Amino acid sequence: MTWTQFSLGALVLLPMLGAAVAMLLPHRGRRVLGVGTAVVIAALTVPVLVTVTAGELTELVLGGFDAPLGIHLRGDGLAAVFLGATSLVGLILTSYAAVLPKSTGTYLSSTAWVPGHPGFWPLWLGCWSGLNAVYLSGDLFNLYVALELVGLTAVALVALGGRSSWEPALRYLFIAVLGSLMFLAGVGLLASVTGTLDLQQTRQALEELDDPTLSLLALTLMTMGLGMKIALLPMHRWLVPAHSSAPGVVSPILSGLVIKAALVVLLRCWLWAVPVLPGAEWLTWLLGGLGAAAVVIGSVLALRQDRLKPLVAYSTVAQIGYWFLAFPLLLPGENDDAALASGAYSAVIALALGHALAKAGLFTAAGFLKDRCGTDEIEALRGAGAHHPTLILAMGLCAVGLLGLPISLGFTGKWQLATAAVAAEHWWLILVLGAGTLLSAAYLLRGIAPLLMQAEVDDDAPAANPVTIRERVGEFAVLALGVATLATGLLGVWLSDLLEVGSWW
Repeated sequence: MTWTQFSLGALVLLPMLGAAVAMLLPHRGRRVLGVGTAVVIAALTVPVLVTVTAGELTELVLGGFDAPLGIHLRGDGLAAVFLGATSLVGLILTSYAAVLPKSTGTYLSSTAWVPGHPGFWPLWLGCWSGLNAVYLSGDLFNLYVALELVGLTAVALVALGGRSSWEPALRYLFIAVLGSLMFLAGVGLLASVTGTLDLQQTRQALEELDDPTLSLLALTLMTMGLGMKIALLPMHRWLVPAHSSAPGVVSPILSGLVIKAALVVLLRCWLWAVPVLPGAEWLTWLLGGLGAAAVVIGSVLALRQDRLKPLVAYSTVAQIGYWFLAFPLLLPGENDDAALASGAYSAVIALALGHALAKAGLFTAAGFLKDRCGTDEIEALRGAGAHHPTLILAMGLCAVGLLGLPISLGFTGKWQLATAAVAAEHWWLILVLGAGTLLSAAYLLRGIAPLLMQAEVDDDAPAANPVTIRERVGEFAVLALGVATLATGLLGVWLSDLLEVGSWW
């Protein structure tokens, strides 16, 4: 077994082991364990990135049982880029939660609600284990199991926000379960037709079928179920209450990382497990249309918000739309141009990774201000930039990434998507990209500009309190996410080369 193969298994099992150990430790010990685990996970990600950068695909069959019986882990380009992004965001957010325990939620102790929920640490590490398993799984059933682990731990993390978060968490649970059932029904249909759950074997079996009806039905069911988990409009109503009511460090985990797990599974199903099916064009155009609607409607709803966290949450709905704009371009069978499909695929990944960094930073900043000032009302936060210049700088850097301005990954993704749209003569997509960028500038300006305006602050107001060392460290953690939002934009070519390794084409 090579070191890279060992890392594949350890990236899934180590955070799960950490979650189990964390349940036995006191609160301070859980924080130390969480940060230590995050550092080790980041170190284990490095061999995978190095191997994939060298153009090598690493696979690990656990227990010595080959497909379709065994558990198959596959470290390809898609897995490597999301492992890297999750390690970076996860390490920063874990450190932030350790420095500012108040951001992890509240719990009822005797007769009072106490900040700093100890349940955050096992839930977060369990969620991280599920995320890594989603990226690395090579068969449909383990994708389902890993996605369930991510979803259930995410629901529990939302509920750490106290009484006000219980109803959104329950709604999230219902949507997550319904989406999982639809996905599992599609997996069952594919298994009944192909006799296997392995991604590569499933594709080979489906290519030999004469009647694609059941395969198309299975793909439709899986797409609908995953669309609910991703919160594609109009299946987005659960996202805003859940993300905005979650604790300060949970919201960036949900928006930056958790919804990306369902996106990875969706891409695995569309591009790895199922070949191009006759009659699937209508589904790609439906997804493209819903993506365009999400970009416009999500942005307009964000503009109407007077609280910072719901504004950032609605911007997530809008940003999700960009990922689905590329679906009419993703299938090479529609236009017989594999280069066009690969360009659209690279655009989706670049947009998703840029969103993971930028949205994690914005949500962390919004949670910081809410925890410190006791509210996320935009008007009540007027002038906060005078007391927290580092935080506002970080928010500005993240806003550049969401707008898709040079040199961010958002710019790389939009440029690649626009290039593919021009090559395919899909001019409507250019109009959506332009309108979405202008609307993004409007709602980001609405959320950030009041923070820069000087306002009279009462001596007894929370904003007037001296900023502690812990809070300063927390601000620099947010700044690290903002810097990463721009710095990763320099890696566009490397990212495209990385995605070639183990790709479906």
